[in-house]
Amino acid sequence: MKKLYFSTFVPGLERPVEAMLRKEGGVAVERVLPGAALYRSVRTPAFSFVHQSFQVLFQMKPVAGADDAVKRLLATGGWLDRFPYEETEGKKFRIVTAQGDQLVAANMRYVDMLEKAICENTGMRTNRERPDVELWILCRPEAAYFLWRLGKRSNVKQEGQLRSDVSAVIAFLAQAGNRNAAVLSCSGTAIPAALKAAGARTVTCVCPDHATAKLVSGKLSGVRVCEGSSGYTDLADASQSAVVLYVPVKSEAGEKQASELRSALFEARRVLEAEGRLIIVASLAHAQTTLRKTQGVRPLARYDLTLSGQKSAVWVFCPQDESDSEA
Repeated sequence: MKKLYFSTFVPGLERPVEAMLRKEGGVAVERVLPGAALYRSVRTPAFSFVHQSFQVLFQMKPVAGADDAVKRLLATGGWLDRFPYEETEGKKFRIVTAQGDQLVAANMRYVDMLEKAICENTGMRTNRERPDVELWILCRPEAAYFLWRLGKRSNVKQEGQLRSDVSAVIAFLAQAGNRNAAVLSCSGTAIPAALKAAGARTVTCVCPDHATAKLVSGKLSGVRVCEGSSGYTDLADASQSAVVLYVPVKSEAGEKQASELRSALFEARRVLEAEGRLIIVASLAHAQTTLRKTQGVRPLARYDLTLSGQKSAVWVFCPQDESDSEA
């Protein structure tokens, strides 16, 4: 039987995430929302391209805040029918309340009453410090949800590194399955690991310095790692089906950075196959002006999102023949 699930991701990536969900066997997408998706699945989801996933225990109409959501749950028992009772006995749990993507406080008197009802009906017991299970009350504009969180908490993100779920979406957009892919100005393992997991035949990481090259080669096997400028690589002409370039949003903007980006774009065009894909991930401040003036590539898609608090985008390009650009 298909159960109802709710997954979150970076707002702005709705179209590729929906496409990725629809490619999964046994998944039926019900609704794609800003930064989230509701879908039914025959198995418990463990998708690399979403941030957090939950089993939906109950849906409610929109509420003013977490207190109203807790009171509504106390007034109805319908949510008890959807508890995964095969997983509840002896488990410790805590209740998490959130408004959108922000954790918020709720009236503890109401929370205590809800915790007591859950304990009495499920066999679980409360432990707010080290729970086995997190039950989320999530208030969003379209609805309020009572959710059972799946999986372990995400690892602490590394400064300057893309999240693994965003990297998985980038790998999907690159369409490098069983083909060659290169990561220019590679500063971490998230993107090459995602390309490898997506089935790329070879992944070449062009790292800006020796320390980064050593770090990437030490943490990731099965990829080719080299040190050098992203504007001058040893890759052969038209040898890559996908080229990915991530400009960390906190890197220093200026003419030097713009010049390096222009060189990397020129090199990417040289090494790309005729039907290849160029993926650029950068803040608008770093890349928008340069990309607007770039020649030799044709835009296929753009996904606006926020990375580390900065307005950014994922651009998807393909090579463009000079004859096409002159037409």
